[in-house]
Amino acid sequence: MELGPMKQRIFLSIGWLSVIMGLVSLVTLNIFLLWNYDIPIVGDIFFWISLTLISGVVSIFNKNSRSLGLWGLGIGVYLGAFVVVMFVLGWAVTPFP
Repeated sequence: MELGPMKQRIFLSIGWLSVIMGLVSLVTLNIFLLWNYDIPIVGDIFFWISLTLISGVVSIFNKNSRSLGLWGLGIGVYLGAFVVVMFVLGWAVTPFP
């Protein structure tokens, strides 16, 4: 196998991985919020968000996987902003529990 098609296949795989990880972290966050569980923000969610962002940035460098990378970055940035806004709003309501 030549290096060119293998390189494109790797970038496409990384792009799909970023989209899938973003969707998995979005589903996880929604399940925790709907079922009223404690959200493991520092451990699990930020780990998945950071992996989504890193793999999205890597997949942007290839022309064929750029759209997948942008989708992964969009989902990761949305989740990060959502967690930060929810923390700020929760802190504004009850600053010292």
